[in-house]
Amino acid sequence: MLNAGKCEALQAVNETGFVVQELILYLDTHPGCSAGLTRYQQAKKAHREAMEAYAAQYGPLLAEQADSCSCWQWVEAPWPWEMED
Repeated sequence: MLNAGKCEALQAVNETGFVVQELILYLDTHPGCSAGLTRYQQAKKAHREAMEAYAAQYGPLLAEQADSCSCWQWVEAPWPWEMED
């Protein structure tokens, strides 16, 4: 089973990603809304921070987050959905 901290971190990534997508849809229909644009920029920052926090603690969620100088480490860590003992 996933530990509580990992579940919470992944939940933060999912929630902030959802907000970003919803604001994109809103701005598609309300392109002149400055408050919506401000909220979108805040949400995008929160999502980036949630992704970075997860990656720092548990490993990358995206291949672009795999930071390696000497070898490709993307496949070495457990996948986010893999259960832990």
